[in-house]
Amino acid sequence: MISKILRGAVLTGVLFAVSAPMVAYAADAPKTKAACKKAKGMKWDKTTKACVKK
Repeated sequence: MISKILRGAVLTGVLFAVSAPMVAYAADAPKTKAACKKAKGMKWDKTTKACVKK
């Protein structure tokens, strides 16, 4: 039983460590088409209406 709890805790830690940088990157991405045009290395994706890396 203790091994299942420990395994769950480790899995949760790994998932958090992987997802935290993605959330931080998403917060920094430009939200408007005009801001996206000004950002270097980014382009506006018409289908998702979001700014993505080139």
